[in-house]
Amino acid sequence: MSPQPHPSAAPSAALRSFEAQWFAREADPLSPLREQAMQRLLKLGLPTLRDESWRYTNLRALTAQSFVDAPRAPAGTARPVGSLALLGAEARVATLVMVNGHPVLPERTDLSINGIEISSLRELSRTDLELVSRLLKPLSDAEEARWRLLNTALFVDGLHLRVRTGVQTPLIILHLGTAESPGTVAYPRVIIEASPGSSATIIEHHVQQGPEAPLTNSATLIALERDAEIEHYRIFAGDQKSAHLDSLEVRQQQGSRCRQFTISLGGGLVRSSLEAHLGERGARIDSYSLLVGHEERHVDCVNVIRHGAPGTVSRQTARAIASGTSRVIFNSKVVVDAGAVQADSQQSFRGLLLSPSAEIDSRPQLEIHTDEVKCSHGATTGRLDPNMLFYMLSRGLDRDTAQSLLVYAFLADVLTGMSVSEARTAIESALISQLPDSQVLQKFR
Repeated sequence: MSPQPHPSAAPSAALRSFEAQWFAREADPLSPLREQAMQRLLKLGLPTLRDESWRYTNLRALTAQSFVDAPRAPAGTARPVGSLALLGAEARVATLVMVNGHPVLPERTDLSINGIEISSLRELSRTDLELVSRLLKPLSDAEEARWRLLNTALFVDGLHLRVRTGVQTPLIILHLGTAESPGTVAYPRVIIEASPGSSATIIEHHVQQGPEAPLTNSATLIALERDAEIEHYRIFAGDQKSAHLDSLEVRQQQGSRCRQFTISLGGGLVRSSLEAHLGERGARIDSYSLLVGHEERHVDCVNVIRHGAPGTVSRQTARAIASGTSRVIFNSKVVVDAGAVQADSQQSFRGLLLSPSAEIDSRPQLEIHTDEVKCSHGATTGRLDPNMLFYMLSRGLDRDTAQSLLVYAFLADVLTGMSVSEARTAIESALISQLPDSQVLQKFR
């Protein structure tokens, strides 16, 4: 959909504060590109309910606030407790920490972990401006990418990962958001490049620590070269006060494979977007989304997958549950470009309502510009099967336990796709903790 500027609307308090942050930024090698991003954002405005992919998420309360940069916490405050809680202290993992978008790295320029070369984006832009600029372009005017424009304009530093070989040990990026007072914002930025034939598993885990949580506007790019394979997780585990706007872009070359998991287990507002471009023959993406609405949580997940070459494959599997007064949205779109013959796409969404006040919205879409393709989609939302519930009650289980077991089984399509068993176990535990009779449920695992 073509972006529609809103020139008649006065800039919101948030947009004015973001512009003030831009004016306060020190010049760096990326300043010309940053200025283009900021000028586009000022022209287009922040997304509103008038933008099609934002029609279910009202940001009016958020954009009525003013924001300043979240503090760059001292390195001593960054402890990878969140990642250890995720995978367990005995798990074989490597961990990187980012605090309010600032990577905590040792003072060396040749950092490498298990075959993954790691660089600060700020330092890399000084030594290889052409590379960083190429990866940050093109600047998209799409409404789904509006907050990514802001991230491009205002991120101070970030991580660049280059996967050179087959990496067996998962790498965790622990994103720690922390603030002493409300009204702050952080801009984490991560770029992952996978060399031809390489492979790795990378887990981005977003947590909060401290009395307040900054608004988090994060952006990640995964660029897979020929025959590369990446398994990527983004796990949102903030508290009820947190607001998170996340953008993930995936670019794939010939024969590459991406398995991507989006797991929303926490936060007050979580908006995640996935934009994948299957640019060359044989590229494949498998996208899994597990969206948990709990209490008053608002979860909005938007996927846009573009088949840009023949013989490309995409699979989307999404499962959502909503309890309390929560709301969960899954909006997926598959675009098959002209000439992308023999494209193969499947979308599957199932939603489960656990309370009369909860809401689930889904909108699968197909946009096909060529013949000889195989595309399908399906979406259903409902309540627990009363026959299955009756069967379990007849076997002596109490109602809460029976309902929780059925919910747990409902989500199995996403959980069983995870190759990192420790991550699956940790995610299951976090999920079970939000269901009734959680202590009893742990015994059934």
